[in-house]
Amino acid sequence: MPEETILEGFDQKRDFRYKQYKGKNLIIESKENGKGVIIQLLSTDPNDFLNQSFLPGNEIIWE
Repeated sequence: MPEETILEGFDQKRDFRYKQYKGKNLIIESKENGKGVIIQLLSTDPNDFLNQSFLPGNEIIWE
């Protein structure tokens, strides 16, 4: 596999932010118009990780 294929998009900056959404702390990747994609849920409560709305990859509106 060519090196260019492996490293494609590697130099692009991504806008990560800590946000509180529905009372939970998240790391999101900010997109346009107040939307974002969940990267990570920050919680000590195991039940929070069973909630489908906080799964990484879900798109949310945080503003």
